[in-house]
Amino acid sequence: MQAGTGHRPAPPGPAGSRPDHLTENMTKLVPTGAGRTARRRLLPAVPLLVLVLAGTACGGGDSKAASAKTPVTAGAPDVQVAIDTFMFGPKTVRVHVGDTVTWTNHDAILHTVTSGTRRYDPTNSGLVTATDKDGMFDMQLDGKGATAQFTFSEAGTFHYFCDRHPGMEADVEVS
Repeated sequence: MQAGTGHRPAPPGPAGSRPDHLTENMTKLVPTGAGRTARRRLLPAVPLLVLVLAGTACGGGDSKAASAKTPVTAGAPDVQVAIDTFMFGPKTVRVHVGDTVTWTNHDAILHTVTSGTRRYDPTNSGLVTATDKDGMFDMQLDGKGATAQFTFSEAGTFHYFCDRHPGMEADVEVS
């Protein structure tokens, strides 16, 4: 036992094993009650960190963030757009004439899906100076789980926004 600590030093290992100062750093004194402590081995954090980073790099990260930026091309007649945390995701969907887009509200408040454009104050990007609704669609999704659908019957790029929340904007590209 080491004098004054109540603990045994790590036994010497075979040639090439970890030096005592590394073994010592991989253990921790933890309370066991009644003023006593016990030495517990800590798992090295580096392998765990490597796994987490590898998972993120391989697509295991935040899928909401990725889907909000990546255009989706329709392979089927129904394309899904999520409304989550005051964002349309994905920001751009690509569909064909005759395809239907379904918006689903994942927020607990009212959002709209309104076709048209908005103009903002150039000195204050959060200040809407004009809203130009084009009348193609204007649907309310009142709370979590609400859905709305629209079938696109002509080609073009159609911009839409939430009429209640500046900055919530996206596009549907129809070919």
